[in-house]
Amino acid sequence: MTKPQGQQQGMALVEALIASAILGIGLVGATQLTLKTLHTASQNRQLTVAQQLAEEAMDCLRATAFMPAQAGADPCPGPQMVQIHGVPYTLQAQSVTGAAGHWRDLKVRVRWPDPPTGPENLLEWHSSVSLMPSWVGVSLP
Repeated sequence: MTKPQGQQQGMALVEALIASAILGIGLVGATQLTLKTLHTASQNRQLTVAQQLAEEAMDCLRATAFMPAQAGADPCPGPQMVQIHGVPYTLQAQSVTGAAGHWRDLKVRVRWPDPPTGPENLLEWHSSVSLMPSWVGVSLP
């Protein structure tokens, strides 16, 4: 016994609707994945820029750690704001003399906003530099 013609056409319409719903769910998932990937790539780019800024500031602090201070002239930049690719980065570089002036504590901070989530990102590097030459205490053959 065969189904009437009208009933078969109705089943084809239901099948098409179900297939469209499944396709729509798949497209929404793919779109969400693409958006998440783009956001992660943007965050990675911002972190890379922040690391580059921190590295430049730390190199300057290391190079000038024990240079004699000249009247009001600091070779390394003080707190500053830099805008790269539309993102404002705040850079702070600080050098503090340790006990008896034999070492210096170096600190670099880079801050930048993360608009989608709201909180501010912070990258902080610490290092120390000794006035003693590296060969002190090493015996040569």
